[in-house]
Amino acid sequence: MTDAGAREDPGPGARPFRRRVLVNTASTGAANAWAMVVTLVTLPVLLDGLGADAFGTWVLLSTFSAVNGWLSLADLGVATATTRAVAESASHGDRRAIAARVGSSLALFLLLGVVCAALMATVGRALLPALFDTPADLVPDLEVAIVAFALQIVPDLLTGAATSALEGLQRVDLSRAADALRRTAVAIAICVAALAGTGLRGVAVASLAVSTLGALVALAVLWAHLPDRRLRVVRGEARALLSYGKTVAVLRPFGVIQRTMDRLIVGAVLGPAPVAFVEIATQIQNGADAVLSASSYAVIPSASWLRAREDRHTLRELLLTGTKYSLLVTLPFVTAPAILAGPLVRLWVGPAYAAAAGLAVVGLVYVAMTAPVQVGSNLLVGTGRAGAVLRAVVGAVLVNLAASVVLVHLVGTVGAFLGTIIGTCFLVLPLRRAALHEVGADRREFFQESVVPSIAPNLALAAVAGAVVLAPLPDLGTLVLGGGLGLVAYAAVAWRWSFRRAELAGLRATMARSAAPAPTAVGG
Repeated sequence: MTDAGAREDPGPGARPFRRRVLVNTASTGAANAWAMVVTLVTLPVLLDGLGADAFGTWVLLSTFSAVNGWLSLADLGVATATTRAVAESASHGDRRAIAARVGSSLALFLLLGVVCAALMATVGRALLPALFDTPADLVPDLEVAIVAFALQIVPDLLTGAATSALEGLQRVDLSRAADALRRTAVAIAICVAALAGTGLRGVAVASLAVSTLGALVALAVLWAHLPDRRLRVVRGEARALLSYGKTVAVLRPFGVIQRTMDRLIVGAVLGPAPVAFVEIATQIQNGADAVLSASSYAVIPSASWLRAREDRHTLRELLLTGTKYSLLVTLPFVTAPAILAGPLVRLWVGPAYAAAAGLAVVGLVYVAMTAPVQVGSNLLVGTGRAGAVLRAVVGAVLVNLAASVVLVHLVGTVGAFLGTIIGTCFLVLPLRRAALHEVGADRREFFQESVVPSIAPNLALAAVAGAVVLAPLPDLGTLVLGGGLGLVAYAAVAWRWSFRRAELAGLRATMARSAAPAPTAVGG
């Protein structure tokens, strides 16, 4: 799988694990790509159906989502702890331990969900309308929507418990499929509600109903793939999950802050209407970020598996080659949208929101800066070194928060994105250093094997797409021609300069149908 692995065939015994990593990564990529499609369709429909003020208010409320907003913190880090714990048990084929850890995780999520739902329905309903500076005519709908969001915490957290356990069983493919199904169904429901004129309350109630069904589906998929269905709640296992989870729980608020602070700061300083511009730019940024996440997410359960087996050599391979492939997959979705942002925004949401294109370019710079350390960050979490990630993130987020607040007052909406870039400067070096130390690699090796292969293809893409943008073409023609020719140039250069022949042969051997089944004796 690595260049080193291409020079020396690791043999058939090593291929099943690598095949599972590639399958999990491809599954995550497919799910995230579909999520991008869903977002592209949903955002303009909601914007048209709700109007700028109601849409901005919905976006602000969504920052409290239990899936990827503030209320996702309610899991106290138990989701990541569950993936890690189940992966350790699965690596040794310990069915009894898997049942105890999954049962304890589900019980913890249910308890946390009920408590947080009660708090959100009471405290949130009292405080959020004023915090969002909500127009008076939207307050009644927002109050109903807050209660619906509160009730949705329970099914969303149970969905997280189920998907985390599946990922620990090395079935990221099933986890992502369940998430894609839930995401699609929710998008359809809220779009129908918005176009039907039901406003914020109708959209929130529709989201609650479909999310509940999604949780039932995720739990059913988990149940079907458990090696031992005699689930038990064990106090010792629950305490162990909370013990490791507390480190991740401290880390996760900073991830949530990174995802939501731009919207909240702009909303608090400038009002809900400018949040629509932030959301448009953020969703373009999220498209690239989704590709990055997909190309690196499987590293967490894989690193847990390898650490449990004390396989340091393959951990090193996972970092170096994983980063190389992650960059090769991700950076085209940074470079192309940055160059084509103008026609993309005009075609997507209309010329009235064209100013969001500049914000999107600045947001994509953040993805380009974090991409080289994403695999390393996930590897550290998977090997139990979440504390190293925490130390890097704390300073970066504090700088980001302070800079964003100041810059939004000084230069307007773009200040929130500039603050993120400033904070990211304090993130990437510590993360890279910690990851390299964990696997015993050096900076020079990391740069040459992981980063350099992606440079030439992206320069080719930028040159071709940039030339098309300069031509006097309509927006649709610019997007189709610039994106198409740019990606062709990227693929041609990458095929010629980014891979060795032996490496490609190794990949084909890894994915060959003749390879042994995936290395999980449990979980299906």
